[in-house]
Amino acid sequence: MLAKNVDILIGGGSRGGSKSFSLLLEALKDVQNPDFHAAVFRGNKREMEKLIRDSRKIFSQYGTYNRAQNDMTWNFDAGGTLGFFYHDGSDEDFKERFQGQEYDYIAIDEITHISYKKFKYLFTCNRGASEIRKRMWGTCNPDPRSWVRQFIDWWVDENGYINPERDGKIRYCYMKGDRVSQIIWGDTREEVYERAKEDIKDALNEGYSKWDLDILDSIVSVAFVRADLSQNPMLLLKDKNYLKKLMQQDKGQVLRDLKANWNASEAGDDMVSYDDLEAIFNNSYQYGDGIRRCTADIALEGGDNLVLYLWIGWHVADFCCLNLDSKTAVAVIRRKLKEWGVAEENFCYDLQGIGQFIKGFFPLALPFNNQAAPIAEDDEDEDGVKYLYKDLKSQCAYIVYRKMKESNISFENTLLDRRVSGNGYEGVMLREVLQKERQSLRRDTDSQDKGFCLMTKKKSKLIVGHSPDWWESLYFRAYFDIAQPIELVVENEWMLGADISLDFDYVFN
Repeated sequence: MLAKNVDILIGGGSRGGSKSFSLLLEALKDVQNPDFHAAVFRGNKREMEKLIRDSRKIFSQYGTYNRAQNDMTWNFDAGGTLGFFYHDGSDEDFKERFQGQEYDYIAIDEITHISYKKFKYLFTCNRGASEIRKRMWGTCNPDPRSWVRQFIDWWVDENGYINPERDGKIRYCYMKGDRVSQIIWGDTREEVYERAKEDIKDALNEGYSKWDLDILDSIVSVAFVRADLSQNPMLLLKDKNYLKKLMQQDKGQVLRDLKANWNASEAGDDMVSYDDLEAIFNNSYQYGDGIRRCTADIALEGGDNLVLYLWIGWHVADFCCLNLDSKTAVAVIRRKLKEWGVAEENFCYDLQGIGQFIKGFFPLALPFNNQAAPIAEDDEDEDGVKYLYKDLKSQCAYIVYRKMKESNISFENTLLDRRVSGNGYEGVMLREVLQKERQSLRRDTDSQDKGFCLMTKKKSKLIVGHSPDWWESLYFRAYFDIAQPIELVVENEWMLGADISLDFDYVFN
């Protein structure tokens, strides 16, 4: 990877291929230049820990690392710098943070995790008056649903593997618009210019003509280099179990993580990609019918979180997340429904398990039974719907999946950067939690059902690392669109008058 002299270089392949380490080594070329300034990106601060540890092995003899948590920077003895930054957060916040910044070298570890919009914005920061060669590097493992897969399509053969004859070959492009599909590609700068010259001329006004610029310099050079675990003998020798562990994953995981296949997408893989969810985070508000509704994934003290969403149409306008005892949970729900202006009949909650406890307190609400039969949306679907979905939860999950793919869901922007905690995580931004929990929306490949069957919660916890409470509460919103009118039956009438008053200052502070 270190030999390629291009504007954009992406190194991708199997796990353990020394991609991230090579990304740091590239900075050594200019580390003794006083004008050198570099930026290394990863999703969040926690994910950068290994990069920072590796950087100490490389740069310690050239400078000093600033240990301050908010200034993760190498200050080199020659005068240059290399900083570590995260790219999580909204596109607008990201632009504000890096507006006006100049870097000679920009490196993005796990480039499939950054949105294309942020990647393009960083490209404008890859500049400066020094004579140091400007370049951007990205490293990644194969992700068939990321924008990177489309970006490197020329290098990938029909079976999903990097074409050996194209591995490392340089191509040229003009990155028009804000979508990967709009990029104009060619084998030479001249070819790209001929295909994009109208766009290039429109971008350059007459003021640039006096500088005698070479118009072909507006064309970007790109290369993709395949990395492989077999090229990392140190890892293979030091951790002899690593290869064994990769070999014994499921078929799709082996194809991607060991064989570096860019098309491997088993039915059990994520249905909503990282970029899909980023698009939802930046979507226009989907107020729809304007009705205020509330959904709840019920949990009590000692277990997982109680997650409440306020919906306006298909727009998430607010949330409440608490870990409480049963009595307090009922009081909190009542208070939030009143505060949010949600009628009880527009409240849907998970009936399974401890959700049974609150049933008597909210007789007008809509209980969600995960294992109930799927519901026909009209008379014509009544017979066929049972072949489409295994159960009600699978049906609602699939509806939410389609809504996301069609950009019909939105979130209040201010909610996404609020920090939340739960079993297995603490003080993490909501957008990060949702990106993690989206992995729970998968087809259960072990199910014998011919219709869509959502992966079980037990399997979801293993993949996500915690209970996907935030994600599952989204499914309940779909129930309002398909639920049939129900006859009111009040059970445990004594509960309706139960005294559940308590000190709310204690609950919410």
